[in-house]
Amino acid sequence: MARSYSARAKKVKAEIEGAEEIIKILKEMGQNAENVLLQAAEAGGKIALDDAKRRCPVRTGKLKSSLQLEVGKSTPYKADVRVKPGKEEYYGTFVELGTENQAAQPFMRPAVDENKEKISEKVTSELSRAVGKAR
Repeated sequence: MARSYSARAKKVKAEIEGAEEIIKILKEMGQNAENVLLQAAEAGGKIALDDAKRRCPVRTGKLKSSLQLEVGKSTPYKADVRVKPGKEEYYGTFVELGTENQAAQPFMRPAVDENKEKISEKVTSELSRAVGKAR
């Protein structure tokens, strides 16, 4: 039986030591907090992007070279980035999840799943660095 993967985006949540103090400082930063969170999320997302490119099956190389970080909604309390193939490489979903006639070759989901700790550490260090500068 073929292995099934969900097409839903995998979220990584970072556990931050001293989170209450960081939240307080971010609130004091106002609108700039959104930029700080976004930069931290992008730094973490780059880890997943680099690993997805490393894992991406290559036939022509177009899919691999099209992988990019997409910035989603961000607020002073949350930032969202995703690893996605380019619009013309829509078939990346078929490669990742498989089809009736093609076995799945997951490369994006494992890039997130197997790097959760690294991503979390990177986000935490970027936030800590930014908050340290804001003091």
